[in-house]
Amino acid sequence: MSRSLILLLLGFVLQQKLWSQKTLKDTAIKIVNLEEVSIINEKDDKNQAFNFYRNNKLATTEDILSRMQGVNLIKRGAYGLEPTLRNYGSGQSNLTIDGMRIYGACTDKMDPVSIYVEPGNLNSIQVSHGAAGALEGSTIGGQISLKLKEPDFNCHNKISGQVAQSYMTVNNGYNSSLALQQSNKKFAYRISGTFRKADNYYAGNQLLINNSGFQKTNTNVVLMYKPRETQVLKFDFLGDWGKNIGFPALLMDVGFAKAQIFSFTHQLDIKNSYFIKNELKVYYNTITHQMDDTHRSNSPMHMDMPGWSKTMGFYNDLRGKNNFKLRLDYHHAYTRADMTMYPVNEPDMYMQTLPENNLNDLGLAASRSFSFKRKQNLNVNARLDVYSQSAASGIGSQQWKVYNTDITQAKNDVLKNVNLAYSKQFKENTLLQLSTGYGERIPTSNERYGYYLFNRQDQYDYIGNLNLKPEQSYQLELLFKQELKKVSYSVNVFYHHIENYIYAYRMIGYSQMTIGALGLKTYRNINYAISKGFEANVKIQLLEKLSYIGTVKYVNAQTYTGIPLPLVPPLKLQEALRFNPGLFLFQFEHDYGMKQSRVNIDYGDRITSSFHLYNIRASKNFRIKSTVLQASLACENIFDNSYREHLDIGTVPRFGRNFSINLNFIF
Repeated sequence: MSRSLILLLLGFVLQQKLWSQKTLKDTAIKIVNLEEVSIINEKDDKNQAFNFYRNNKLATTEDILSRMQGVNLIKRGAYGLEPTLRNYGSGQSNLTIDGMRIYGACTDKMDPVSIYVEPGNLNSIQVSHGAAGALEGSTIGGQISLKLKEPDFNCHNKISGQVAQSYMTVNNGYNSSLALQQSNKKFAYRISGTFRKADNYYAGNQLLINNSGFQKTNTNVVLMYKPRETQVLKFDFLGDWGKNIGFPALLMDVGFAKAQIFSFTHQLDIKNSYFIKNELKVYYNTITHQMDDTHRSNSPMHMDMPGWSKTMGFYNDLRGKNNFKLRLDYHHAYTRADMTMYPVNEPDMYMQTLPENNLNDLGLAASRSFSFKRKQNLNVNARLDVYSQSAASGIGSQQWKVYNTDITQAKNDVLKNVNLAYSKQFKENTLLQLSTGYGERIPTSNERYGYYLFNRQDQYDYIGNLNLKPEQSYQLELLFKQELKKVSYSVNVFYHHIENYIYAYRMIGYSQMTIGALGLKTYRNINYAISKGFEANVKIQLLEKLSYIGTVKYVNAQTYTGIPLPLVPPLKLQEALRFNPGLFLFQFEHDYGMKQSRVNIDYGDRITSSFHLYNIRASKNFRIKSTVLQASLACENIFDNSYREHLDIGTVPRFGRNFSINLNFIF
């Protein structure tokens, strides 16, 4: 209990919307005000659950995503949770930052793209499910688009910002954040930074989880220049540096990880034309990732496993009336991962677990809305991609000669995506929308070129298959929304039929390479798989200052033979009561995860028990002349339950009871 009683959390919320009194009422509880949250490609359809729970800027972006409809997280440690859309993994869905394509450098997916954006530099999140999310890239699962903050042009030329510190008892975690911005009519800049450091965390019943600490620094610099009223030039730099990052569910940790993301944008407002705005962005990013096993006492053999990713590209977005959008984009990605083993009293052994390979993608996308009588609307979006994948000549490609395979030959694919969404407005408070779509996605570089990649979940080495076909998904979704005087709710039901689904199977007669692995697997296309389920939420204004919100999401996914697909989350309920008198806020939360017994045993899925999780939060804002001091207190997992969610790799439980205190100074 002594850990729980020593509370000193100094927290921070970097957001430009804190200046109004109405916003200050909402800034108490792990809150972030994001301007846009979109579900099923409806830009003005706000996610009630997300807006209600709004996490503060010292919470991770993954914490924010976890409250959004259809978004789940794969957990391998306390850091770097991988977002998924329903049951679609990172290879089946897209995640972009300001429209830029970024590829992780880790073959074990320790570095999902979302970790490079901190809430302190996050402006909005847009989520589109299925083929509706294909505007920025071909997909069958959908799109998560993260938008970075940028300064506004004004004439007062004063510096504003926010600074804070925080502390958490569960892992002795300290967070520091700072944001500054200044502007006039022609120039504007915004600089933000976040530093996080945490020790190993305690799960329920005071169980210490070794190799779970981490440290990272993140910064974002935005410079803007307006040469004339209709034109804006913008330079962005996003940097993220992590070290000593523990992943208790895996065999190795991360010694260091570095991401540097650069972009230059030209925005032009067009007058007296059908077209309204044009945006051209050129970008470049590089990721370096170094796995580390030197802190593992039970490691059978020391090895180095670095990985690299470099991506460059551009896009041009042209927007017009009737919600017309036309996008032309191109990107080139280079990825590679090495492994050097150091056996005792034997020569060093080297191989490329992901042979150096190149991907080129040229895409054209268009979207337009059509309005009809009786408040009817039809939204059409389509995309065409021309992909080329090939491995470079060298050590990595030579490894494949033992399988009589030449991976340097280019694999060319033309992908097609289309989505139609018909909606009907009944009266002023009821909406019905029917969407049908078709999407395709190419195999990932791991699936085509991976060479003895160890999967911790099923304990098998994996090798790629050059001849995999793209997956093809036929989709149907139905959305019903209604807003009454004190109650608003929505229900979204979906059914996806995925042909040529990429599925893993064991290779008979081949041995593994990793010490302790059970064998060797590769990938093949099966006839089809099915994914179906629903998301629903309700918000009730019980009293003037008392409100309730509940959200539920459920997915059922299986192969054509009825075998459950791996890592499919069970039904999950998230609900909360909020009492908000004046500048004080009190919130009680309850999360429930149902038992998941439909597991894929061959993949190493484990049955997950149901769990209940209770949190309580309170905060108060104090005005000090033109500044604001915000104090907040929280207790998460009140009853110190030991639990894990089904998408958590291994059997590592999540955080136990955690107390925190936040102090935020806004000026």
